[in-house]
Amino acid sequence: MLRQFSELLRLSFPVVLQRLGIMTMGIVDTVMVGRFSAQELAYQSIGYVPVMTVIVISIGLMMGTMVLTSNAFGAEEYEKCGRIWRRSLPYGFALGMVGFAVCMFGESLLLLLGQQPEIARGGGAVMRAVALGIPMTTIMLASTFFLEGINKPLPGMIFMLLANLVNIFFNWMLVYGHYGFDPMGAVGSAWATTIVRTFLAVGLIVYIFRMADHAKFGIRAQVDLRFHKWKRLRNIGYGAGLTNGAEHMGFATLEVFAGWIGPLTLGAMAIAFNVYGIPYMIAYGIAGATAVRIGIALGRKDHKDLLLAGTCGILLNFLTMVPLLAILLIYPAQIAGFFTHEPLLVTATVPLIILTGWMLLFDSMQTVIGNGLRGRRDVWLPTALYFFSYIIVMIPLSYILAFPMGRGAIGLFESTVVASLISCVLLTVRFYSLSYGDFKRS
Repeated sequence: MLRQFSELLRLSFPVVLQRLGIMTMGIVDTVMVGRFSAQELAYQSIGYVPVMTVIVISIGLMMGTMVLTSNAFGAEEYEKCGRIWRRSLPYGFALGMVGFAVCMFGESLLLLLGQQPEIARGGGAVMRAVALGIPMTTIMLASTFFLEGINKPLPGMIFMLLANLVNIFFNWMLVYGHYGFDPMGAVGSAWATTIVRTFLAVGLIVYIFRMADHAKFGIRAQVDLRFHKWKRLRNIGYGAGLTNGAEHMGFATLEVFAGWIGPLTLGAMAIAFNVYGIPYMIAYGIAGATAVRIGIALGRKDHKDLLLAGTCGILLNFLTMVPLLAILLIYPAQIAGFFTHEPLLVTATVPLIILTGWMLLFDSMQTVIGNGLRGRRDVWLPTALYFFSYIIVMIPLSYILAFPMGRGAIGLFESTVVASLISCVLLTVRFYSLSYGDFKRS
């Protein structure tokens, strides 16, 4: 177990920092826009609901890159790793163009979701500004997943740290209006995001093509891109995409409900989700490292090591999340005050931050276990379990708590705690029943 913990920590550290880098960019966007205007923060919050839904589903659809790369790396089929990456680039670009098309009709989409015309107009403008960056995001994901799959997460971490500096500068310039630019608020922040995502995509591709062992992995070798040659890559992603989509659609629905309540609730939700995103991205990094370790063990057909990798991932996540949970419970007002100086918005946000603490304990664990199941290529039943927890249970429960029972935004967050607990229990049972079965048969 000590060996597996050591390997997991070594891989987790840069992966966690890279995931935190993604979240930090979102926090910078929220803080800068929130301090510019609460109304602009509402535009940003609702505009990112469809955008993040597209991106999160794309992350799932591209999970096959990480899973198959780690499997091939574990089996010492190094040139196969490069072929997987080369095939994932056009796939990622195609997915990104779907997101681009969705964003160009943002205002109409938000109106269909029942948003007030003014909020739909502002959110639609944010979506159009961020549209060009979505294909860059999916290309970046292909490269990041490839590097993590071959046990090289450090370059992705370094690029993400640089991207955060770029993001701060362009937010400062475009949100508030410097160097001759007019203040652009949420739209300026969206343009900063597009610039940063382009930087990441181009930078990672150049690095991979020029890395010292590119020949070992067949990076520059000719690749057969015929559709049937990468069927498995797509098939793994279908289940993961539906899984991510089910969970995120559940949370996106909560933001739509918040928009029905009003701009203040939308702003409070935006802050609470950004606060929650910091510890969650740590868990997501641990989950990614766990999936890689399980994928490598599967490639070696070492079922004992696979079971051990999953267990160590769960334990590491628990030990990491408990102190973070305590911070959210003890300092909610101070945390909310960091994002906004408006007293009404702070008051609305504090109870939501407290509830995110309880949600964190269960949601982080189910994320680690769910990624572990993807690493062992268990696709469809986990997808059904996510769909049950976050669509069948959470959405109706959130509506009942928020509107008929009059609990508003607090009721929306209470439903997330219940859904995450259900998902955590169901996925844990699934992982250990499969893993013990494989271990006994081996």
